[in-house]
Amino acid sequence: MAEQGESGTDKVLVTVAAIVAGVVAQRVVMLGWRVVRGPEPSKDDDSSFAEMLVFGVISAAAVSAARTWTTHKARSRETATRGA
Repeated sequence: MAEQGESGTDKVLVTVAAIVAGVVAQRVVMLGWRVVRGPEPSKDDDSSFAEMLVFGVISAAAVSAARTWTTHKARSRETATRGA
């Protein structure tokens, strides 16, 4: 939710930062999965349901954490620069 007094530009920048953080987190998870387990379960026909579920949970948690952390940092930096 947007904080009171947040400009349109600030909202766009925070949103873009959160999206970029989510994409980077997803790529890191995919790279890590490939190094440890081989191809991602969605690309491997021999994957078990449990393996696909674990991949999905790890991916979702990483993306969510990255987006939340980025949004929090961007807003706290914005508040600090405004002197509030």
